[in-house]
Amino acid sequence: MIQLRYGDRQVLRIRPPAEATVADVGVPRGQPLDDPAAAVAAALADPLDFPPLSRATTPGDRVVLAVDRGVPQLDFVIAGAVHTLLASRVLPEDITLLLAPEENGLRRREPTAALSAEVSAAIRIVEHDPRNREDLTYLAASKDNRPIYIHRQLFDADLVLPISCLRPQRVLGRLGVHGGLFPTFSDEKTRERFQTPGAARLPVQRHRRRDEVDEAAWLLGIQIVLQVVPGARDAVLHVLAGKPEAVAKRGRKLCDAAWLCRLPRRAGLVLASIAGGRQEQTWENFARALSAALTAVDDDGVILLCTDLRCPPGPALQLLASLNDSPELLREIRRARTPDAISASLLVEARERTQVYLLSGLDGETVEGLGVGYIANEDEVDHLCQQFDSCLLLADAHRAGVRVEEDL
Repeated sequence: MIQLRYGDRQVLRIRPPAEATVADVGVPRGQPLDDPAAAVAAALADPLDFPPLSRATTPGDRVVLAVDRGVPQLDFVIAGAVHTLLASRVLPEDITLLLAPEENGLRRREPTAALSAEVSAAIRIVEHDPRNREDLTYLAASKDNRPIYIHRQLFDADLVLPISCLRPQRVLGRLGVHGGLFPTFSDEKTRERFQTPGAARLPVQRHRRRDEVDEAAWLLGIQIVLQVVPGARDAVLHVLAGKPEAVAKRGRKLCDAAWLCRLPRRAGLVLASIAGGRQEQTWENFARALSAALTAVDDDGVILLCTDLRCPPGPALQLLASLNDSPELLREIRRARTPDAISASLLVEARERTQVYLLSGLDGETVEGLGVGYIANEDEVDHLCQQFDSCLLLADAHRAGVRVEEDL
């Protein structure tokens, strides 16, 4: 019997044929931290190529912690950063948590839950709304003469500490250490530009977007970042703080060691999962998991995505049902700028070379309307596995990077 974790502590148990070759890539590698808050405090006390945070702040400084989506153990990560600031004589009322908007209105757990009630009450919490022009301010024009808008809290702060997750090479949409800052805290038009399928998948556009991200961070004067290497589900493997270039260099090695999967060959069946609570069960992570699975599966093979996804499909995914295999389909999706546009684009590609099945919290009619096979339970998964002589297990596929040696 083999097992695959998915959803919020759910486990899939299946019995492949005795003669089948089963590979479990075994990511992430490494042991989770027992005390993420202490690890954050230690990282900020001795940052990479940067003075201790206590020497970078003075009493009266306005500090903004700019927090991206998907940071594991967020309440403890925040607690470690806030306690370090308080020890540096920053007042709690001078600290603002600026939170990235959640996809489809999913709520994160309380970010100040690990702080005392007194400190928690004094800290200001703001959730970014890219459609609220009153909260945005003009920063500068980019080298491509595009206006750069950011949240006003970032512009007015004496110190901005971006907090986000590191991702390994070959993960869809990877924008580097500043990707959790920009376009995350920019205006709606900019965010939509980054949501087009081409921005995430075409090499030239990816390069341009990364340059734009780095330029925005430089114009904002970002000198220090806090980055987390996530583990399985809600675990933290590593915490890094320091100068962005130093964190990126060190973080790339740690993240690839934990999450980069090197496969000798593709498999006929890839079981890829998205583990974690409701905040992880998004169409954005669906796209990342599908992208990793597409790299690992044989042509004419099968991908089964094991999730607890419950968010209804957005406008771009709905085109898959309304247009089905129409010649207009790909053109319409390539023009889409919605958060699900990249997922829709990948599904179009996947349907051309593989079969995709989905285990989720969605109903069968919704799933099949996307041109995806509906899996209702573990027995159906087990039946599917009996048809293949090679099977790959890819847990937490939304965080994994995949490289196939036979392609090199």
